[in-house]
Amino acid sequence: MPHDKEHPQCSHDGDLQHGHEPQGQEAAQVSQAVEETLSSPNPVMPSNMQVVPVATGPIIAGFPHCASFSSTGVPSPCEGQCDDSSSSKEEANRSALEALLDKKVSFLMNILLVYYHRKESISKADMVKFVIREHEALYSSIFRKTCRCLEVIFGLEVKEVDATNHCYAISMKEGFTYDGMQCGEVGIPKTGLLMFVLGVIFMKGHRATEEHIWEVMKQTGICCHRKHFIFGDPKQLFTQEFVKERYLVCQKGPDSDPEKYELLWGPRAYAETTKMKVLEFMAKVHGTDPPAFPSLYEEAQLEEQERAHT
Repeated sequence: MPHDKEHPQCSHDGDLQHGHEPQGQEAAQVSQAVEETLSSPNPVMPSNMQVVPVATGPIIAGFPHCASFSSTGVPSPCEGQCDDSSSSKEEANRSALEALLDKKVSFLMNILLVYYHRKESISKADMVKFVIREHEALYSSIFRKTCRCLEVIFGLEVKEVDATNHCYAISMKEGFTYDGMQCGEVGIPKTGLLMFVLGVIFMKGHRATEEHIWEVMKQTGICCHRKHFIFGDPKQLFTQEFVKERYLVCQKGPDSDPEKYELLWGPRAYAETTKMKVLEFMAKVHGTDPPAFPSLYEEAQLEEQERAHT
């Protein structure tokens, strides 16, 4: 469901065209609702928001390159010139700043998920006004990390659709035609989870046992027999929903005793993505580049070359 051409453009004064409610007013409503929800022990989004904010600490922590602000360019107050006493104080200040900025990332992720649901674009001005606020100097770091986390967790891309007014649209990763929004109790995009599973299978030699899948998924806080607070029933999602949508194939493993099942790429996965795109995604999850996986990178390059000649 790519949205680039469907998103209304932001006007200079922040209003949405085509008769929509002013974007600034909407962003303010979303901002207040999300802020109240994130601070509540029992998150419930008002019905007019049509989404439950869920991009909080636990899910971010499950993906290594989204877990902290250490790699986002937040400047060190000390820069190697502090003595021992001031160093510990500066470190405490830095930790407090990182915690605050991580909260801003979670906050902005939820705002962008709301706009993804609404198929509407959002302006930089509104992101600063309602989320970044007094930390505008760190807007680039917060925005960059938010975009990276949206990609590796939810499989969403943030693209600038109006360079003059700096308006951004949120869409599924290029090539995919399914985001899993209809599956589960919470309408949250599941393309990122699908890409992750495809990556695990690719890295395991194009077939992975359910047991191996769950061992890897456990590192992200997703367990086989436990309902996930964002993605719902993961076993049902992998072995039924993704199989029904033909992104995965679930079959009995060869010569397995006791009987074991394994997952492979399905025909829709081969049609809508490539080994290179999946490898690039997994590299981002691990905070590295595709060449860090030499044999997989070579295989992905070979496939790219074959596609170019067909």
